Amino acid sequence: MPASKPTNVRLPGIDVTSPVHGLGLDDQGKLKVPSGDKYDEVAWYDGSPTPGESGPSVIEGHVTGSGHRKSVFFELGATKAGDRVEVDRADGSTATFKVTKVNKYQKADFPRIDVYGATKGPELRVITCGGTYDEAAGRHLDNIVVFAELVEK
Repeated sequence: MPASKPTNVRLPGIDVTSPVHGLGLDDQGKLKVPSGDKYDEVAWYDGSPTPGESGPSVIEGHVTGSGHRKSVFFELGATKAGDRVEVDRADGSTATFKVTKVNKYQKADFPRIDVYGATKGPELRVITCGGTYDEAAGRHLDNIVVFAELVEK
């Protein structure tokens, strides 16, 4: 599919629908996360391919917010292989992906090459935090990563 920014995402298997906005990297080269009035929305890493283009398109969202309230990807870990992820694009098309696997990684051992590295075709990575919440550090210790491949244009 030609480049076209994502506008909306649906994960019917976990009953998620959200607008999508673009985010880049922070000053330390780490992926920015949704904040402010878009905290509970999904973000697309604008340094990755747009959903449907060849390569790994990356979208992310929070698992929880302040006070441990549920955020957009609270149930992301319940996603299963075979589930669909539908991404509406600015050109009016929808890129539909099929989940191939869901993995949990310790943040210290995050597999950057597996997540961000080159792929043979259009793929999607959906990322959130997960696992144990470290109160002292103020963050979850793991990441949940959903891997998906394009099945419909």
